Amino acid sequence: MRSYSFYIAVTVICLSFTGCSQKKESTAIVPGYNKAELTSLLPVMERAYDSADIGGFKTPAPEGIKQVFRSKVSPLMNRFDVWNTSDNKAVIAIRGSIVDPGGLSFTAAFYSPMVPAIGKIKLSETKTFEYKLAELPGAGVHLGMLLGLAHISDELVSQIKEQYSKGIRDFILLGHSQGSGIGFLATSYIRYLQKDGKLPGDFRLKTYLIASPKTGNLQYAYDYQKINTGGWAMSVNNVLDWVPCIGLTFQTAVDFPKISPFFDMKGFLASINYPAGPKFDATYKQFLAAGPEIIKQILTIIHENVYPRVVKAMPGYVEPALLETFDFERCGDLVPLFPDAEYYKVFPQDTVHFQAWENHSVYPYYLLVKSNQ
Repeated sequence: MRSYSFYIAVTVICLSFTGCSQKKESTAIVPGYNKAELTSLLPVMERAYDSADIGGFKTPAPEGIKQVFRSKVSPLMNRFDVWNTSDNKAVIAIRGSIVDPGGLSFTAAFYSPMVPAIGKIKLSETKTFEYKLAELPGAGVHLGMLLGLAHISDELVSQIKEQYSKGIRDFILLGHSQGSGIGFLATSYIRYLQKDGKLPGDFRLKTYLIASPKTGNLQYAYDYQKINTGGWAMSVNNVLDWVPCIGLTFQTAVDFPKISPFFDMKGFLASINYPAGPKFDATYKQFLAAGPEIIKQILTIIHENVYPRVVKAMPGYVEPALLETFDFERCGDLVPLFPDAEYYKVFPQDTVHFQAWENHSVYPYYLLVKSNQ
């Protein structure tokens, strides 16, 4: 009788404490935007920054989740964290731009030429980064964001493998600002590593990219949508935020498919009963020349003002062949966030007395995610 009573007592004690002799069970992630899910993750995203970087944390402390890894800081100041949830998920949060003494963080953002979405980059005398971010011919991506991915890629892949070895099969990737730009490319990179058998194919990846800039051209956007079909990659943006409007976009005739009216516009207009006027030839010649000239000027500015910072931060770096385009496009499943009256009380949009990041930091996104349906 005494031993039976002891057994009951031990059983009651065990049941009184979570996790006693119980294995953590995973609740599989599901596709699609989930307001409650993102609300709980935004405090994690904010803490990818140091408190001093953003004037102190404004979101509540994360609950039911523990930070287990922080990467080293890359030459262009990129960094990511890994957190584990109580229901056996891994959350990867990529930090955005910070104000650093050397201006290196914003160097990655300003280094905006586009390069092919498949290739190799010599990062230093001893390291070359080989990448595949899209299969669609003509796909191109932001070079500075690609360098951001390149420098964190080894630790990123290593952490995915480590978390997988612990039994985790559900990964959520977060990014904010420049971290979102890198997050687009990281999502593509991971999916193609899975597709090519270089990472296990049976883990699930869901992406929330917040305050995200444009990171590739239309062909990249098409490819990104294809590999994330079904609601696995959300781009969540405040409609008042200026960062989703960049990189600066110039679409020219060369950005259209080979089969298009731009290669015989005069004949095309005649075929639809809009015969060209007497000044057409001279005007159209100016139009065709304007695009390449704008691109040439932008590249000159970048190489005079941004490129020297890159090579100083990355000795031995060799710039890859550039695409002659700045036709940046949005990608991912767009989730626009709309301000309400309460938001305007906190952020009144005063164009005389304003702070450039007031609609962009993590905290306004936290308020908007909570208030939007």
